[in-house]
Amino acid sequence: MYRIIILAAAFGLTGCGSGPNPPPMAGTMQSTRTVLVAALDGWKAGQTPQSLADQSPPLYFVDDDLTRGAKLLDYRIEGEGQPLGTGYSFVVTLNLQDKDGGKTRPRKVVYTVVTEPKHAITREDRQP
Repeated sequence: MYRIIILAAAFGLTGCGSGPNPPPMAGTMQSTRTVLVAALDGWKAGQTPQSLADQSPPLYFVDDDLTRGAKLLDYRIEGEGQPLGTGYSFVVTLNLQDKDGGKTRPRKVVYTVVTEPKHAITREDRQP
């Protein structure tokens, strides 16, 4: 009986100290880039966050400039996506116009894109 308790304790300690396993990557760099391009192309074509979410599959896009009604005139994805959590992070240069049609300005932003369980893009507050 004593041996069984020691063996059970030894198996219970196996792997201790290594911390939790990181979550598996959801999607590939290419699939997340495709989702990002679809969202940016939708914004450039005048779609709203709600119209993007209403399509199939739904695309959830969180960006303050989009929400405030800024028009996306053009964009450029800078380089390859970098793994981040369960998705990928992309640096993008946006060419925006104020919602009233006035001032245009470039803005470099970072988007995090995931494809599982849903297609979602969020703009990060960090500098690229």
